[in-house]
Amino acid sequence: MKILAVSDKVVSELLQQHTMLLPEKPDIILACGDLPPEYLTDLRQHYNVPLYYIEGNHDLRYQTSPPQGCTNIHARVVQEHGFQLLGFSGCRWYNGGRNQYSEVEMKKIIRSLWFKLLQQKTVDIIISHAPPRFTHDREDPCHKGFRAFTNLINKQKPALFIHGHIHDTFENPADRISKVNNTQVINSYGFFFFDSEMATKQKQNQPTAKAFF
Repeated sequence: MKILAVSDKVVSELLQQHTMLLPEKPDIILACGDLPPEYLTDLRQHYNVPLYYIEGNHDLRYQTSPPQGCTNIHARVVQEHGFQLLGFSGCRWYNGGRNQYSEVEMKKIIRSLWFKLLQQKTVDIIISHAPPRFTHDREDPCHKGFRAFTNLINKQKPALFIHGHIHDTFENPADRISKVNNTQVINSYGFFFFDSEMATKQKQNQPTAKAFF
């Protein structure tokens, strides 16, 4: 399964008919926040594949104008192509705006899912807007990650944790990826295209592959 992850920056070239940005068509799109809802609608229609999303701290219009044909998976577990996906909207509280959570609030959201997670037994891919604390995050109040995400990674051991929120440029795609234990944490700023082999190999307890474009 080919995955296109997007966040924070509109990349209009992705909507071109014969874009050179991707080596092939994705099978699924994962949107990690702070993007216009119209952009997500256009991506889903352009590639005609499932698009799952969570909201970022700047996604103020989603309640009244949600992306069409796309699925919000905030605090939800869904299955796609044999993988269990889980999502979390928002970032750390910094000025009281929409989709901002304290550490305690995010812990409560995660704790509310434990029975569902127990039923599912495994979660393969987690998407969020904010990163885990001390992995790709910053020290200003807005861009600190959640310790609750690090704890979730330690307990659930997902193959992939994909986030946005941290604006950065990457000369080498490998610079987007860090590891927390055996989980690959990926910054999706702009866009990142990769093969689910990264998740499949982790599922099978094999060494993870650097299968990215």
